[in-house]
Amino acid sequence: MTAGQPQSIHLQTAGPPTSDTRIWIGPGLLAEAGRRLFSPSGRFLLVSPPSASDPAAAIRLALGDRLIADIALDDREESKNFQTVLGIADRALGAGLRRDDAFVAVGGGVTSDVTGFAAAILLRGVAWNAVPTTTGAMADAAIGGKTGVDHPAGKNLLGAFHPPRVVLIDPRAASSLPERDFRAGLVEAFKAAWIADVALSRRATDSLDRILAREEEALLDLLAGAARVKASIVASDPQDRGRRRLLNFGHTLGHAVEAAGGFRTLRHGEAVAWGILAALEVSKRRCGLPDPDAEGIRADLARLGPFPEPERDPRELEPYLARDKKATVKGIAAVLLESVGRARVVESVPASEWLAAAAIMSLK
Repeated sequence: MTAGQPQSIHLQTAGPPTSDTRIWIGPGLLAEAGRRLFSPSGRFLLVSPPSASDPAAAIRLALGDRLIADIALDDREESKNFQTVLGIADRALGAGLRRDDAFVAVGGGVTSDVTGFAAAILLRGVAWNAVPTTTGAMADAAIGGKTGVDHPAGKNLLGAFHPPRVVLIDPRAASSLPERDFRAGLVEAFKAAWIADVALSRRATDSLDRILAREEEALLDLLAGAARVKASIVASDPQDRGRRRLLNFGHTLGHAVEAAGGFRTLRHGEAVAWGILAALEVSKRRCGLPDPDAEGIRADLARLGPFPEPERDPRELEPYLARDKKATVKGIAAVLLESVGRARVVESVPASEWLAAAAIMSLK
């Protein structure tokens, strides 16, 4: 993808037209938000972190007097709860929210997940738009319509499928991200390549130094490629009953170590990185993942890191694995790799196997 040339992806599913999403990707798109964001009434409610960030300021300027509410949300995992949703609901209803109005979520994955969930349940569903400002949200969280919040029992246990009508991805919005957040979010982009696009994986590995230096063209190629992978998979399985589960690569153990740390020790992408390392061990045993493929992924993760050490105590991790959304009486549905670019779901991997993989996963 060439820098300076915005591209569009139409994420179209078998559902009603209101479930379709238009994804715009390219530099400078924040300045065009006024004509690209969607609202049937022309009125918008903005949800963004409380700091006066440049992306949120650009959206305020673009929407002008069409903005009927400006709602601050703490874009941290600790805020991803139902109480935050109720706060958004109070502000929206107080502003006179109507069924034909639309939300705009400007921020990271927490902002898009929480805002999308609020939009799903307010007035039985209103439109919303996503303007992701983190690498993780650009590559994954803002795309696909999974919305929700955490519960003390585990991550993302309350939620709904409610796709945004527009996703506006401007890589310049991530230019001021702290280095740790920038790198953690890239794990989700690489994940998309590892499960479904070997050519993208090779390009990303070759360009990783440029990506980490935040060179626009290299970063744009990775984010656009990841967005296309996710859009293609979601379009074929919008309700997460089949192929879409491939997007959970690294998330089974990842969610467990994230929750075991109280959602404070690890960034989401860091937890997914550890989950991927565990999945590589299981993939070698169950799917014959070649050692060179596993070592290549491990090397890329090492360059994206370092990541804080996760919880490994089986007594801490097992309760969260048992409550995983993919768990059944047979075990936990696992996303494993046959090779880079080829993933599959194995329906019943026991928790004991994940715990054994957690004990030996390593970036060294």
